[in-house]
Amino acid sequence: MKNTATALLLLALQIVFALCTLFWAFYVLMTMLMADQIEDISGLQTVSMVAIWLFPLAYIGTAVASWILYHKRKFKAAVWIGLIPVLWIFPFFGFFE
Repeated sequence: MKNTATALLLLALQIVFALCTLFWAFYVLMTMLMADQIEDISGLQTVSMVAIWLFPLAYIGTAVASWILYHKRKFKAAVWIGLIPVLWIFPFFGFFE
């Protein structure tokens, strides 16, 4: 039998991450305004913009990988892989303060 608690946690995480894509879209629109003045931004700002733009790719990739690990009965690894998009969500809280 598969671990029901892990499945519910993965499902809840993915719902939260899906809702965070709304904030991500707003953030990307704001960074596009910054890209209008591309000659004035530094290399670190460019790297951070690209990293934020990769959120949907990370979200989809980790969701697929976590469910594959779940079906292989590697529950702890599935949860840890499923938590990787949290690294993109923490900056959203700082942006909206």
